[in-house]
Amino acid sequence: MMHGGFGSGFGHYSSWFSGPGLFFHGPLGFIVSLLFWGLVVFLVIKLFRMLFSGEESSLTTHLDILKERYARGEINEDEYHRMKTELG
Repeated sequence: MMHGGFGSGFGHYSSWFSGPGLFFHGPLGFIVSLLFWGLVVFLVIKLFRMLFSGEESSLTTHLDILKERYARGEINEDEYHRMKTELG
């Protein structure tokens, strides 16, 4: 009969997944696990919102905004070139 190692079944490894700690043991492990999984859920939700929202991307550059303002007629050509030079 083998003791330990892979031949002993799942009994040896079941302590990793037992209790509310999930990888961690005791009350502190429970708190750490809650924080970890809370962070994972928060990041997944944030990722989905970024990918599927109709809002402008936060990656819009200042030059893109300047081009849009010029295209809408909010600034004239002289202001556009002056601001572009300042941003450049």
